[in-house]
Amino acid sequence: MSIDFEREVQETTFYSPLEEFEETTVETEVRVDPLTGRTARVVTDNFLVSESPEISEEVLDDEGCFFCPGTVEEATPQYPDWVGTDRGKSGEATSFPNLNPYGAYSNVVALTEEHYVPIDEFTTQQFADGLCAALQYVRDVFDHDPDARFASVNMNFLPSAGSSLIHPHMQTLVDGRGTNEQRRVAEAARAFYDENDEVYWSELALQERGGDRYVAEIGNVHWLAPFAPTHHRHLVGVAAQIHSGVPEPRGDVAHDFAEGLVNVLSYYASLGLNSFNVAMFLERDDPALPPLLNVTARSVFDEHYWSDATFFTALHDEGVVDVAPEEYGDAAHDFF
Repeated sequence: MSIDFEREVQETTFYSPLEEFEETTVETEVRVDPLTGRTARVVTDNFLVSESPEISEEVLDDEGCFFCPGTVEEATPQYPDWVGTDRGKSGEATSFPNLNPYGAYSNVVALTEEHYVPIDEFTTQQFADGLCAALQYVRDVFDHDPDARFASVNMNFLPSAGSSLIHPHMQTLVDGRGTNEQRRVAEAARAFYDENDEVYWSELALQERGGDRYVAEIGNVHWLAPFAPTHHRHLVGVAAQIHSGVPEPRGDVAHDFAEGLVNVLSYYASLGLNSFNVAMFLERDDPALPPLLNVTARSVFDEHYWSDATFFTALHDEGVVDVAPEEYGDAAHDFF
């Protein structure tokens, strides 16, 4: 079947001081996500990029960091007995309960031993180990609580992306409710599957392959630039159709996600970006819902960083990006 990509071009006309007050027409493109119906707007020049962001050494000081080696073992909570271990460990990654939980089951993964890692210096192994620790926790929760249905593995990197700590870390949330976006995506995906007897993302990957929005295929994961991005330079990794539920923590799918994420961050770094968000969506075994990994760039973190979470994001749940996905998807392809 064919997936429809709906877009509308809106025009604004005014007398511009940048053109000696000649009449000027500016276009804004509004796009509709083919699965959920969520809209996004392509608005040129609304995202500031710094070619050489500078981060203060004082900000990067690891003194008093709870997640650094030697402290993480003493300053973080321990799991309840049903998890089977005080804290999780996978390579450099250490996982433990979130001291400020966001739901019934909420944990943190201190990702690296280094207190600060530039985004183009993360390794595939570091992310593979972090995902291993996070996915093992999700599996433990699913085994413990049959009502837990949704899970997400998330990351804010640097304060401009919402992180209160410099030290790289992931956060996992598991419960029976999920987030607004998870439920929206899950409901739409099930409806598509019931109507077409096909997985939406498998059909999307087939239709997009060879086009500017199709970035790459790494093992079991397709990488694409969504037609209606949720935020700047939004890229999404989608596990192949045969994979659903929670990937094996040390398996190929988790490793393929990790490798693709490193490539995405290398692309961001090439643009002068240094901050990002990650959200992996997971659900108990459901053929309509393969694991999804969303990555978006955030505003550059430096001494005078600004927030790119405007009223559109915070109150309207509307994606606003400065570059069309066809353009940045094609550019990202070179980093895979």
